[in-house]
Amino acid sequence: MTEPTLRQLLDDYAPGEYRIRPLLEAVFAFVAVMVAVATTVYFIYARALDAQKAEIREGVLRTARMVASQIDPVLHQSFTRPEDEESEAYQRIDAMMLRFLRADPKIAYVYTAVAKDGRIHFILDPTPPPADPAAEDKSVRLMDPYEDANPEIQRALREQVVVVSDEPYTDQWGTFVSGYVPLLDAQGRFYAVLGMDLEVSEYFQRLEPIKRATVRAMVTGFFIAFLTAAAVWFLRNFIRVINDRRLALYREIRRRLAQDEAR
Repeated sequence: MTEPTLRQLLDDYAPGEYRIRPLLEAVFAFVAVMVAVATTVYFIYARALDAQKAEIREGVLRTARMVASQIDPVLHQSFTRPEDEESEAYQRIDAMMLRFLRADPKIAYVYTAVAKDGRIHFILDPTPPPADPAAEDKSVRLMDPYEDANPEIQRALREQVVVVSDEPYTDQWGTFVSGYVPLLDAQGRFYAVLGMDLEVSEYFQRLEPIKRATVRAMVTGFFIAFLTAAAVWFLRNFIRVINDRRLALYREIRRRLAQDEAR
């Protein structure tokens, strides 16, 4: 077996010309990491947001059910005319609802409503008139129509089921997240709904920590993606430099070998 010549060894171990683009590869790495981070953060954000919204809705319903349990069905059904507001029974139930309203500053309004002659009418509304006579009076009177009724209260009255707003809505009184529970008499017959409006500022305040955490996660993800891209650029650029030097050395050896063979 003959020993391989130097030319044969050079041919066998000749370095290749790699197509290395450090900047382009770094950009691809950055984009890939950011997409992975953004996708993960989005799903976590969506789940946390849904959980927080569910907790808010459940809180509204718990309070609404508590107030509903204190309403006398017989008395409530007897309130059919605006003059009934002056009755002792109306004032007593109204005062009870006002205590609930004042006990929780997050609640903007609590009220009951019925559907009659194709329209929605308010029955109980403990909202006190404003202390300043010049301020807008947002209270309603017995049997006042709810002209700007939202779809949630319409559905609660039509289907006689519990309904909670999925998102804030706006009417003539402001922007709220609301819950509606059916009111039933002793025989289980539906006669009205009780509504409760949560201040939208309170709603967004509860969601704010989730949004802040999401922003922080995205900023952290950006820096991780940037560092990953920088590492890819440095490593691939280093490999390219080493390969270029090996290729230059190989070519120099081949050149000198060709000179020696020509002599």
